[in-house]
Amino acid sequence: MRKSGASAAIAAGLFVLVLAFNANASETIPEGFAVRIIGSGNPQLSAKRAGPSVLVQYKDKQFLVDCGSGSIAGLLRAGIEPGKIKNMLFTHHHADHNAEYWSFAIGGWGYPGGRREMNLVGPAGTKHLHRVTLDFYKADLDYRIKTVGFPGDGIRTKVNIRELKDATGSFELDGVKITALAVPHTSKTYAYRFDAGGKSIVISGDLKYSGEFAPFAKDADVIVFDGQMSVDFNDLSPEAAEKIKGNLLKSHISNDEIAKVAADASPKKLVLTHLSGEMDLAANIRLYREAGYKGEVIQAEDGLVIIP
Repeated sequence: MRKSGASAAIAAGLFVLVLAFNANASETIPEGFAVRIIGSGNPQLSAKRAGPSVLVQYKDKQFLVDCGSGSIAGLLRAGIEPGKIKNMLFTHHHADHNAEYWSFAIGGWGYPGGRREMNLVGPAGTKHLHRVTLDFYKADLDYRIKTVGFPGDGIRTKVNIRELKDATGSFELDGVKITALAVPHTSKTYAYRFDAGGKSIVISGDLKYSGEFAPFAKDADVIVFDGQMSVDFNDLSPEAAEKIKGNLLKSHISNDEIAKVAADASPKKLVLTHLSGEMDLAANIRLYREAGYKGEVIQAEDGLVIIP
């Protein structure tokens, strides 16, 4: 019997859902590192870019660095279940970098296959952020635990929080060596270096220029870097663009300084993120080449995957 148009559409939709489920279920585990840009944007809300967020994966271990607006949807579009990620690192506590922590913490817990343990790393304020989450949603969590039957662990217990205080320091998490470096910004901010299997990944967070960053990131395979000032701000009026560029230079590294850091650190791949407006990638490459950088320059986009 021939299906009606509605029945055919439903069947087609179910078929697509099955394909999507199978694709997610069979997601390839990298042999070493993989870096996925979940959100490549900045505080300016955009339909094109989610807020800053990077997923660093080493084999089957995942580390989510920051979770700005739209990052949870970005994970789901990539077929990544937030509840499978138990390691969360914050570069700093500006809203564009932590706005979806509540969704990450609560939405990734409790459901079948959800996390039962969580490791949080970040500057001062990380403990407070988690405590506020528990306090604000106390009634919701009580309901989920007592009525729906969700477990108490993974949200109220078994949450290991490491608040960073020193200018630099190293620790191991899930078999990966992580080194944190305090970098200059408008609030306490850390860059992270991930080392394992002879490869290195660096996430800069937001930062102004400092002489410490290039030695910290030296010879990394991938640096995901604050490229706020590498774009033309053509999404704003000329007057607004000039005003905001002057203000942003007080808290973000200039494009000429990006060129110097790239040359001094000499990563194999430099990924520019924290973007808005448009980027003249060819012009940036010329600028960085003139400074002495020989590696690959990549403009970040949401969903982009970089394999070292």
